Amino acid sequence: MKKYIYILGIGITTLLGACSKELTNANKNPNALEQADPTTLLSNTIVTEFYNNSNIVWTLGNGYSQYMTFSQSYYDQPTRYSPVTNEPYWIPLFEAARDANTLYALAQQRNNPMLQAAALTLRSYAFAQLTELWGDIPFLQALKGNTGVYTPAYDSQQTVYTDPGQGIIPSLRRADSLLKANPAGLIEGDMLYASNVSNWRAFINALRLRYLLRVSSKVDVSAEMQSIIADGAIMQSAAQSAALALPLVTPYNFVSLTERSGDFAVKYMNSTLYSQFVATGDSSRIGAYFAVNSQTTAGAPFSFNNYGGMPLVVDATTDQTNQSSNFNASFTKGTNPALIKARVITYAEQQFILAEAAIKGYITGGTGTATTYYNSGVTGAYAEIGLSASNASNYLAHTAVALDNSAQANALKQIITQKWLVNINNGFEGWIEYRRTGYPVFQTGGAANMNNGVIPTRFLYPTSEQTINNTHYTTEIGAMGGKETTTYKAWWEK
Repeated sequence: MKKYIYILGIGITTLLGACSKELTNANKNPNALEQADPTTLLSNTIVTEFYNNSNIVWTLGNGYSQYMTFSQSYYDQPTRYSPVTNEPYWIPLFEAARDANTLYALAQQRNNPMLQAAALTLRSYAFAQLTELWGDIPFLQALKGNTGVYTPAYDSQQTVYTDPGQGIIPSLRRADSLLKANPAGLIEGDMLYASNVSNWRAFINALRLRYLLRVSSKVDVSAEMQSIIADGAIMQSAAQSAALALPLVTPYNFVSLTERSGDFAVKYMNSTLYSQFVATGDSSRIGAYFAVNSQTTAGAPFSFNNYGGMPLVVDATTDQTNQSSNFNASFTKGTNPALIKARVITYAEQQFILAEAAIKGYITGGTGTATTYYNSGVTGAYAEIGLSASNASNYLAHTAVALDNSAQANALKQIITQKWLVNINNGFEGWIEYRRTGYPVFQTGGAANMNNGVIPTRFLYPTSEQTINNTHYTTEIGAMGGKETTTYKAWWEK
């Protein structure tokens, strides 16, 4: 029996040896891609970044930015500023940065400047979100897993923004230069602007202006801001906003459209937002976003009293729910498609950035130029959600809306508050800008606040960092003083 097995083994070995070359050839799939297809990779990265931004805002971003209040403690713990890691956003952002970086390498191999520019833009946005929400992050080594670096060191926020090779602002500067030199090129796979190079340049430069203003307390940004204005490649209307129309069905729809009715019903207008609408007579936008409260009779004429906002609460009372407003049918049935787009940056935000820059002297023009930018920002904010220019003009005529240039502080408060209003349903932008400026004044929430009565300035690092990247995580926590905290301030925060 042993001899039989041995002979059989020799036979099998001989057979396999004779067929090895044939089997090797047969096992190669001629249809399998050895590299990612750059066109598909660009489309996927665009959709991923924009969709994830719209998805996270509906569950956490609107709460942190005080646009939305959850009425039940089962749902509202994170939005009461409970210390959270927000790991479900950390992971997709690093994945998006990785995909954009892969796209950039492929575009370099193919000497394709158009895809290089798009990749640099998308990589920069992913890293900007990461550093603005968590602080210092793995950055320079973060995308080197293919070289064996699986536990990357953390880098300072200053490095993330300004590193000459990979930093957000230098990368966006390089992206714009690539497109400027190739104005008639084709951006294959572009689901955002259908290969419109002018629109891409405007998007890139709007982001540059955002991040330059963000770091302006630490870096002299005047020359670069002024050069962007002089070059003229910026957004000229709401039609150029970086806004992606989402489908009405899963998996990439705006999440409210397919949300369970019970989950939707616990989301109410925050009282901070309601107060701003009332103070400025903003009847157009309150009606565009929100439904009248349950106490209002059908067909009742418009009154701000028919709407209401809910403060930060543990569990809302019956009176609070009856008096407060849910989001309206635009978010359950898609009756206003403009409201359920995934946005990254808008023309209106850009104009408010420029208004602030003019007030502070970062760009020329002073208060007169600031007023022009501010007015066009308000008009753009209305256009962004399908409201008319005449409605915007009526709103601008309100005494609390017309820009008050009697003192810089007055003008800045109005400019930044209007920027906050335009960023409803746009990631965490309202919260990030509040941290930078203190406007508008947020409610701390009293007993409802789960962060010792303080509004946090960052998320905690994900638990996966503590287990997988513990050495570098521990070093970073040591730089915080030995204990991770939600109130450790960003490099650019005052």
